[in-house]
Amino acid sequence: MIEDQSSLKRQKRPRVSLVEPGRRANGFCVWLTGLPSAGKTTIASALQVELEKRDRVVTMLDGDGAMRQMLSTGLGFTKEDRNLNVLRAGFVAGEIVKHGGAAICSLVSPYADARSLAREMIGAAFVEVYVHTPLHICEERDPKGLYRRARAGELKHMTGIDDPYEQPDSDVLELQIDGDLPVEGNVAIITNYLENRGFLEDSGKPAALMIGRYQPWHDGHRALFMEALAMEGYVVIGVRETHGQGDQNPFTFPEVKARIEDSLSSFVGSFEVRRLPNITNIVYGRDVGYRITRIDLEPEIESISATQIRSTLNVGNGPRAALAISS
Repeated sequence: MIEDQSSLKRQKRPRVSLVEPGRRANGFCVWLTGLPSAGKTTIASALQVELEKRDRVVTMLDGDGAMRQMLSTGLGFTKEDRNLNVLRAGFVAGEIVKHGGAAICSLVSPYADARSLAREMIGAAFVEVYVHTPLHICEERDPKGLYRRARAGELKHMTGIDDPYEQPDSDVLELQIDGDLPVEGNVAIITNYLENRGFLEDSGKPAALMIGRYQPWHDGHRALFMEALAMEGYVVIGVRETHGQGDQNPFTFPEVKARIEDSLSSFVGSFEVRRLPNITNIVYGRDVGYRITRIDLEPEIESISATQIRSTLNVGNGPRAALAISS
């Protein structure tokens, strides 16, 4: 689905930040693709500044900078070399994302098959942004004189002239922006999209907080989530760090998080899962804008026993393939 400037008018989902800078777990990769001189690097640099203002750790992989100068020295501009350059960027970005970082990749990446492989490497955190700038505008800009040299026959393998640029498939593309628009507007389009996907926090919006061990997450928790979502429109699920504290806490945080995300896969963008210390007491003073709400669920839901569920999962008897969700 392609989104353009009209996406700015969409209602932003509420976000909330519950952790200090540097501990945000939602890694992502913004992959800017488009013709040479489309404006990718300019937009990427402005996006980096904006993300760093939000206390994100950002790594820039620019086709004219780090990639060609450090990681892909010796590569030319044939299709094979271009694709290898893209795959190297995809691998590095994937490692950054895996550890909760934000990667911005600004590469022409002209071939759809290589971009598809990069998407597979990074997974759901891959955000492809097509910087759509008409060829004639790119040629007018031409800061390095590459188009002029290509038109004169002095330069081979110039994307848009004697080498193709394969436009992204609208079925998989996340965003399309106009590279001839003001940079600030394009950065806003991208950050709005990242907020709606749950990759960025919008700290001023309301949210409900659920705190629990979730050992394991089950249908009762899911029912509670639905009530919380109906109240506030966004839910932060705080997982108490209790792994290993007796037989009642056999699952690690990554296992709990994966189970929750599987159960709530239909609500992506409406929740986030955060690791919390082993909170054993919640203390608050006078009413300062929030409340603590007890939700009474149906008796059959209230009676769900995590102990019984753990016994059916054969915890400790080999691989935990049984962590599949029942709901």
